[in-house]
Amino acid sequence: MKILISTPIFPPEIGGPATYTMEVAQRLQERGHEIRIVAFTDVKPQVENLEVIPVRIRYPILGTFLRQTKFFFTLLSSVKSMDLIYLQDPVVVGVASLLVGKLVRKPLVLKFVGDSIWEKEYSLRRTDKNLDEFSGSSQKNLKLKLQISLLKFVFNHMSRIIVPSFYLRDILIKHYGVKPDRIAVVHNSVDARAIERPTGSHKQRNNKQIISIGRMVRHKRIDGIITTLKELCKKFPGTSLALVGDGPERKPLERLAENLGVTQSVRFYGSIEHERTLELLSESDVFMLNSIYEGLPHTVIEAMNCSVPVVATNIRGTNEAIDDGRTGLLVSLDNEEGFANQIGRLFEDRQLSKQLVKKALAAVAEKFSWENNLVKLETELEKAI
Repeated sequence: MKILISTPIFPPEIGGPATYTMEVAQRLQERGHEIRIVAFTDVKPQVENLEVIPVRIRYPILGTFLRQTKFFFTLLSSVKSMDLIYLQDPVVVGVASLLVGKLVRKPLVLKFVGDSIWEKEYSLRRTDKNLDEFSGSSQKNLKLKLQISLLKFVFNHMSRIIVPSFYLRDILIKHYGVKPDRIAVVHNSVDARAIERPTGSHKQRNNKQIISIGRMVRHKRIDGIITTLKELCKKFPGTSLALVGDGPERKPLERLAENLGVTQSVRFYGSIEHERTLELLSESDVFMLNSIYEGLPHTVIEAMNCSVPVVATNIRGTNEAIDDGRTGLLVSLDNEEGFANQIGRLFEDRQLSKQLVKKALAAVAEKFSWENNLVKLETELEKAI
């Protein structure tokens, strides 16, 4: 197949979508497919053996108009010899990709990993509803209704939509009217192998370390992770917390750590390279995720693959990655005491940690390996053609 990938982000930009786009492109190319990428980026992509055409993001005036216009014409000039367009976002690159696809009559396949409209509204504190409540509510202003209508238009003009979880499949069917037979679940993937723990800092460190990875946005509820750390420090002095990621909540979170008196126990790493993130993950004793919403948390799968036991909120999306009590531990929403108790169990019960890690690694090999899921993706792309 000849596949044109349109994406809003690409390395050296940091983030899960950027990492996924590069990795899936490389793997598809290794399997004999011809890959071309059109990406929004102000930094020249540093990749070998991949054809990446960058489109500038920042303009002094009329930024959005010039950005989208440039992206449209770049896609149009890049697509003629290709079999299909595989777009990585329904909003930032969705409309331009859709217009190009229809003009040149190329099939369109969309990877949908989350509802950006709800995420923005929740992050800006314009709603306290969860995604299902928000999507099902009729109380939306005109701007939101127009944004949702645009999303529906994009969704319903795709040949196929790839989602990482059955939860997101249900969202598309229930709230956006997408026909079930046009949606395919292809789980997020990692190299299904245990990543060896470093022989240095981890074995020399006597105190326990918790890690959490993700954007510092409201629905990740990192404030609850910092509060849990304070509780754990009472029983397990010297416990530390590594926070990887950046975002609008970082400053308030730094103030919270100061107010709770745990500043010396929390390290904010910000956005760092993926390789360094995996190093920190492998050095840690527990991975904690306190979100109220996840499509399918890739960081959980990476923690499982790094032999780090996971404690997370029991929500849809996350509970597709974690089998409670078997491959990780799930805690009900708004139960910070439950988090402290479960993490404390793992600190004290090394046998439990080993059992969870062993079964988590088996689950990764079975459900979340590139070896299995890349074939599924190829099948869906071929169906679109």
